[in-house]
Amino acid sequence: MVKRKNDLQKDNQFFGWLTVSSKGQVAIPSEVRNVLQIKEGDKLLMIIRKDKDGINLIKSDVLGEVFEKLSK
Repeated sequence: MVKRKNDLQKDNQFFGWLTVSSKGQVAIPSEVRNVLQIKEGDKLLMIIRKDKDGINLIKSDVLGEVFEKLSK
């Protein structure tokens, strides 16, 4: 099923812009880290979207929970 732009806007929350540094690095804003409970040392899985228009970041502990549920 293809999601329409309006559906994507309902499913997502806008927090602001990131700037890529000269070293190719970005910083996750503290508000986002707080909401997602991301702490120093946490691992994030990076997935490139099929349309190559962006990336998704998933906390590794959340991914572990998904795999655990799937294996039951």
